[in-house]
Amino acid sequence: MTAQQQHFVCVVCPIGCEIDVVHDGNRIISMEGSKCERSEEFVTQELVEPMRILTTTVRIEGARWAVVPVRTDKSVPRRLFPRIMRQLRGITLQAPINMLDVVVSDVLGTGADVIATRTMTRE
Repeated sequence: MTAQQQHFVCVVCPIGCEIDVVHDGNRIISMEGSKCERSEEFVTQELVEPMRILTTTVRIEGARWAVVPVRTDKSVPRRLFPRIMRQLRGITLQAPINMLDVVVSDVLGTGADVIATRTMTRE
């Protein structure tokens, strides 16, 4: 495979290193702009399987608002976001719900739970 160049902004820490990488798809050939070891891990993960925490909302009935904010409790593969969103679109919760309540356990077999990020009382 031929070498490719890519630009990344590391999101691991507040520094936000801007990193230019030359890679062959499987391994990093060169990397410039990294200010710490964690950014190399970040870039390697981005090349293999980009991971993110998904944040969104889920419908809720019986509460003051129509939706409750939720997120995954750990990073999940970014490529699964559309499938997770489709699954969450089919869910309607019933108030009350507490912050950190599990909305979906082990979403799509990722090992991550979707949790509520706000307490919603019954109105």
